[in-house]
Amino acid sequence: MKTMSSLDIYAISKELQGLVGYRVENIYRESTGRFFLFKLKGKGQYRNPFLLIEPGIRLHLTEVKHSVPERPTEKIMVLRNHLKGAEVIGIRQIDFDRLIEITLIGKQQYKVYIEIFGNRPNFVVVGSQNQVISALWFKKMRHRDLLPGKEFELPPSRGKSILDMTYEEISEIITNSEVENEEIVRTLAQKAGGGGRLIEEVLFRANINKNSKNKEILDKEIQQILQATKEIYKDLEKLRPSVIVDLDDKPHSFQPIDLKSTTKKVQYFDSYSQALDFFYMNTVPKTTIGQKQLEKKKEKLLKVLEAQELTVEKFIKKKKQYKELGDKVYLQLDTIDELLSTIVQARKKNINWLEIQRKLAQAKEQGLLSLKILEEINPEQGTIRLNLNSEMIKVDFRKSATEIANEYYERAKKAARKIKPANAAILETKRKLRDLSETISEEDSVERFILKRRKRKWFEKYHWTQTEKGFLIIGGKDISGNEEIVKRRMKKNDLFFHAELHGAPYTVLVLNSSENEATNHDINTAALLAAAFSSGWKAGYGAIDVYYVPAENVSFTAPSGEYIPKGGIMVHGNRTYIKGVEMALAIGVQVNEFNATVIYGSEKDVRLHSSITVIIKPGSIPKGKIAKQLHQIFNKKTISPEEKAKIRGIDLNEFVQAIPHNSVISRVEYGMLEEIDDSNHIISSSDD
Repeated sequence: MKTMSSLDIYAISKELQGLVGYRVENIYRESTGRFFLFKLKGKGQYRNPFLLIEPGIRLHLTEVKHSVPERPTEKIMVLRNHLKGAEVIGIRQIDFDRLIEITLIGKQQYKVYIEIFGNRPNFVVVGSQNQVISALWFKKMRHRDLLPGKEFELPPSRGKSILDMTYEEISEIITNSEVENEEIVRTLAQKAGGGGRLIEEVLFRANINKNSKNKEILDKEIQQILQATKEIYKDLEKLRPSVIVDLDDKPHSFQPIDLKSTTKKVQYFDSYSQALDFFYMNTVPKTTIGQKQLEKKKEKLLKVLEAQELTVEKFIKKKKQYKELGDKVYLQLDTIDELLSTIVQARKKNINWLEIQRKLAQAKEQGLLSLKILEEINPEQGTIRLNLNSEMIKVDFRKSATEIANEYYERAKKAARKIKPANAAILETKRKLRDLSETISEEDSVERFILKRRKRKWFEKYHWTQTEKGFLIIGGKDISGNEEIVKRRMKKNDLFFHAELHGAPYTVLVLNSSENEATNHDINTAALLAAAFSSGWKAGYGAIDVYYVPAENVSFTAPSGEYIPKGGIMVHGNRTYIKGVEMALAIGVQVNEFNATVIYGSEKDVRLHSSITVIIKPGSIPKGKIAKQLHQIFNKKTISPEEKAKIRGIDLNEFVQAIPHNSVISRVEYGMLEEIDDSNHIISSSDD
């Protein structure tokens, strides 16, 4: 796999300075364990960025949605314990090497060192006392020891970068008699830092044939090398990230600036992280979500099934065996009863066991029929062993033959009763295996699809929907959200909606311009949002009334002598009412290029963008369970593997946010609409 060079590390370190001031919100390790993901949060140029760190390979921001295990490993828990909530205060490349240092301040000052080199690249966390807290691996080495709690030492320097060398240093390298017959590109790559690609670029810009022998290099050409390094440094001041692609636009390599030694086709990007993200997501096989875990689950289920089938076989065998033994006892009922009675009567006469056994043995030799079946007496256990047609059984000699036979029949029935539930358990395990096999098959089919993390829009902090004409409708989620919508978001041409009951969101139909005219459908949709997320849904109402007024009729100023509480408003003038707004909310999934979005609102609006639409109404099922049901419906009913992959990548919380309160699924509609017919509610007016 292609790894980042020292030049790439220099460029990405420069670009990632924008992360300074961000805090670590969480830390994950990708399912296969290849790389770490740092979820960051801050108020800079990036919105909830994810920093991908793959030791030995790369470091950059990523928009790709990578799979992570449901349960974090112990190592990740250690990292979270120390770094979660810590603020990034510095990111730097060390000595133009493939080594990055990230400094954070949290419970203490931490330094994270990421090696992008070697056969066993490391990821080391060091505390404020320069002691090692965590690492991918610990080891005693020739130059240093990397052990928990021990003082951390940087790996040995790999030499000064070609970009930072002086005339004298370059001259000393190539004029050495030991290398005079070597090619200059090979010598500089070995003796100067920066990597072979950078050396080739320097020589190209210096107009020096990279295969020239060192002894052929003149003083003026060394000056040309110095001039070339200055040019490259100047280019690095303003990056021009790109990916080199072949004729089929497949990525071949990446570069932070235009490398003049490269004449191949390139594709430019706004940032180096975007270029690196594009390159790796198109060249590295995408790991499926929990593929290994699914295979392990399948192995466990197969073992469970095998054990269950053996158990059923055992029950069937026992049922047959006990039934046959009961039959054999009944066939010789009188003989067995005579033998048992003889033993019991002898004991009642206080005849000792030695004498009883002697007499029984003597009678057996004389051919007494009842004693032919006797094999052994065990006085201590109170049992005798009988031979019933070559079938040996041990019975309690204090019981009657009928009791013994019935005990065997009861054991047979008991074994029989266990067969049915055991078979049911087998069917359930087979069902789980079938479902799991389908899931594994789905994983295989969606493996080729690349998912990107969806960037949230500003209005998603509120309740929101959009109408067929593209009008945005937003509603507050709490008092502060209500106040923010009316004070900051609502403009004079907008319409303000509110349900006619206590406990309802301030809802605004955003028209922006006086030239935009809302249709009945737009107004009804805004009324639906205002009604659905009101307290009426929680109360289980089937329908409620909603009114609306122009934005200019809403104010935060109370009449003289009156008081408006925090978040309260005054509504002036006539109110227009939408009577009987039905409490029924449509929820769908809009599939995008690299992901999918949960949408909700009126049924017709949702069906414009979603091939499956679920209608929910007030009910008794908690919204968390409804969210899981919705996720399952969209995943199971979607046919396209690509769309299925995108739907499975949706955060369950997106469904939760679309559900007002406890609900019930009313119905599911399939198919998308091409147009919307304007619906009409009964609208009436009322004075304030």
